[in-house]
Amino acid sequence: MNECTGGSVEQLEYRKLIRVLERVAEARQGALYPVLADALAVHLGWIDAFVAENPAYLALGSGGDDEQYLTMFRPDFVEEYAERWRWSNPFASHDGVACLTRHGVATLGQLRLRATGAERDFADKFLRRHGIDDMLKIVIRSRTTGAISTLGVPFDGARRAIGPGDRLMAATLGPLLSPYFDADLAPTSEHGLTSGEREVADLVVLGLAHQQIAQRLNISVSTVENHLTLIVEKTGCGNLAELTAQWKRRPPS
Repeated sequence: MNECTGGSVEQLEYRKLIRVLERVAEARQGALYPVLADALAVHLGWIDAFVAENPAYLALGSGGDDEQYLTMFRPDFVEEYAERWRWSNPFASHDGVACLTRHGVATLGQLRLRATGAERDFADKFLRRHGIDDMLKIVIRSRTTGAISTLGVPFDGARRAIGPGDRLMAATLGPLLSPYFDADLAPTSEHGLTSGEREVADLVVLGLAHQQIAQRLNISVSTVENHLTLIVEKTGCGNLAELTAQWKRRPPS
């Protein structure tokens, strides 16, 4: 047992963990997040889990510009977090980074014990306004690329609090998810597009504008435009009309 995870082996419900991994293993490339979020909700009761790709506070030397969020929360929640609250996040504090780095898991309630005023405001003025009383954060580190993602699980204290079993499950789950994140981040066979570029291409073909794509994927408009530039280069298409025609003719993945 340690202060970040707590609990005992007997509290870890292996059967539920295996069911989550079975669901994730069946996910198509590029569709890992929605499958994972649904599996966590169904089998572990972890509702509204979200992924932060390459969180700046854990990615050494990162300025945070490439941090992206996969979540079912409203776009305005993500935008407010990225613009106003990201660096007041207790998980980005010295204690938070130390705990996440050493143990791969931390909870908001645990980090509040030595939180600064700004970090308490993050919990009290931002998260609680959105119905979040506590949060579990899990590190998922790519063994292939070294890229870091975190899996965040919000808890509504009125319905359910984080227990020792949740913390132990989180510490166990993080390393087991790493191979699936590696596979999901690998380039696809379709002109070497990454999963992120494929998602943008899929939405462009559906006729969505850049702003709509950004909101749907919780990324910036400039990131959408950068993806499109690379997509056009990799596919050899001269314009979006040509890309649409080529994308619709591709074999099913």
